Amino acid sequence: MEWNNVIDTVQKSTEVVFKRMLAMKIEGRVWEGCVSMPERHLTAMVGFAGSYGGMTAIHVTKPFARKITGLMLQMDAAVFTDEDVRDALGEITNMVAGHFKAEVVKTMQPGVGIFEQSIPSVIEGVSFDLYTVADAPTCCIQFEADGDQFFVEMALQRKA
Repeated sequence: MEWNNVIDTVQKSTEVVFKRMLAMKIEGRVWEGCVSMPERHLTAMVGFAGSYGGMTAIHVTKPFARKITGLMLQMDAAVFTDEDVRDALGEITNMVAGHFKAEVVKTMQPGVGIFEQSIPSVIEGVSFDLYTVADAPTCCIQFEADGDQFFVEMALQRKA
């Protein structure tokens, strides 16, 4: 898969999941450089292994994570817990990664091999950097949603 197609597919997959699951219209643009979020934030990650290796990560502020949790669970923010927030963000990331993977699989030759995705992991903190183990090309897209912003990172490399 061409790298420009990877970027387009990441953006489209994110837009589809946010529209279907959260009824949220988002707009994205390629972000040059590293994600920098000085306030407390959460990052959810899903890894890929097999014929492709890499990961999908979504970086959000804590207030935005609570907002999307409320939309996903259709509950008031006063009712759900921090664990609910982590679970919801992990599931949204899993859906974005799964949609992306389904689109990539459509482009693969039959018999070339498959790739799997891991269960989501979520970390929370004030200042941390995320590095992939694989030396894979990485893209980052900044999304805007009703005055909030978040980032989606994708690292992906075809394995021999």
